[in-house]
Amino acid sequence: MTKISVIIPIYNMGKYIGECLDSILNQTLNEIEIICIDDGSTDDSLNILKKYCKEYKNIIFICQENQGAGSAKNRGIMSANGKYIAFMDPDDYYACNEILEKLYYYAEKNNVLACGGNLLPFDENGAIGKRTDWFDENGKVLFQDYGCFCNYTCYLFNLEMIRENHILFPSYRRYEDPPFLLKVMAHIKEFYAINETVYMYRVGHKELIYTSEIAGDILQGIRDCFRIAYKMDFVKVYKEHLKNTLINFLPYFYPNLVQNNEKLWNIIKEINQISQEWMGEHNEIFSDKEHMNAYINKIKEEFNDMLSKCRKENETVIYGAGIIGKLFLEKYGRECKHIAGFAVTRQDESNRLIENYAVKDIRSYSREAFVVVAVGKKYAKEILENIKLLQFQNVCYIPYSDIMLLEKITNKGTL
Repeated sequence: MTKISVIIPIYNMGKYIGECLDSILNQTLNEIEIICIDDGSTDDSLNILKKYCKEYKNIIFICQENQGAGSAKNRGIMSANGKYIAFMDPDDYYACNEILEKLYYYAEKNNVLACGGNLLPFDENGAIGKRTDWFDENGKVLFQDYGCFCNYTCYLFNLEMIRENHILFPSYRRYEDPPFLLKVMAHIKEFYAINETVYMYRVGHKELIYTSEIAGDILQGIRDCFRIAYKMDFVKVYKEHLKNTLINFLPYFYPNLVQNNEKLWNIIKEINQISQEWMGEHNEIFSDKEHMNAYINKIKEEFNDMLSKCRKENETVIYGAGIIGKLFLEKYGRECKHIAGFAVTRQDESNRLIENYAVKDIRSYSREAFVVVAVGKKYAKEILENIKLLQFQNVCYIPYSDIMLLEKITNKGTL
């Protein structure tokens, strides 16, 4: 009996597909089939796949004309023979050789229709760090209390449940995964989570081109998620994941929205109508082009003001010794007249340095210093309150996502 069918949609991933396949073939669970759907590749992906197929009998190889990953994954669902299915992107790999055996074990033991674990992003320099939707313990999770509809590749899904309820990927070329996972979770209501890294997700290795068609697909996917969440009254999904989705994707829509692309604005209007009817609020920024540009110009003014202070102040402190703090130093450190160092809420005893700058307790710095708060939104409120209590007067916080938005819109490395 085939226990798990791993479905891989492939398009021009010859550089990574071998590593991906090896991570599945090396799994300790033996009863696995691998379904590779080549979606019209033009590189050497086909030749690599054919070599693997000759050597391994549990690889099923399907070719189709380029139709997008959603179509390819649906083809895999129709072809699967396992009790469970899992999805893998061809440039990623499983975190360890035992992971599918563990997911299968916990799915069977707990009699659940889906079982998942954690995703770890990485780039050429190594792991980037755990995400905010990390599972910290094993156990059943009510989806309405969890809310994250990303990371579909971290789960096993019961194939019979998927087929009986006709749950398929929409035929979009981007953002087809979140509606799929949200539909699954709307049906099953709960899943089993394990506190282990399941999936290694490669980032920063490819440049995506966002045409008006792709932008439309993303917006339709977001709209689909709004519809599902509204129907099921997934309040946490809205508050933590959907509420700011349009802003998060604005760099990819902006070139078309600023040209008054009617189709895209109509989809945004649908999204705002759902939000207004459901939660009594809508994203004012996306009321029209004028509101959108006013929002961007406001961020730009705040950002330029921050850089101006960095250039003038005799002492700049970067509050945040994590990824965002390091990125700020890398991108904008040269703009500062003098960097005194990095600040943290509580100094550890390691006396660590970041690029030769000391990491010190915020209380050790002069209250006259210019403090740039470089942390994620999750921690910003607490840190800003702490700085105020310590009587620092010259403080700046701009969410790093806003800075990235400006960079992407201007299509430059820095502003």
